[in-house]
Amino acid sequence: MTEAAPHTTRDPRAERRCAACGEPREVHARRHKVLGAWVPEWAVGPCRNPRCERYEPPGDAP
Repeated sequence: MTEAAPHTTRDPRAERRCAACGEPREVHARRHKVLGAWVPEWAVGPCRNPRCERYEPPGDAP
């Protein structure tokens, strides 16, 4: 089953919420190299609300 919310975002200020429970999700900065320059890409983390059906406990590798 795929998630309706995107996994990455180009806007670091955008607040991403869990599609199931509506709680805010963390946004982590990653970077990748494009034409010799490092470009940031913000990855949306998993839901950390223990009452949510999409909850992932801390320590799980993404």
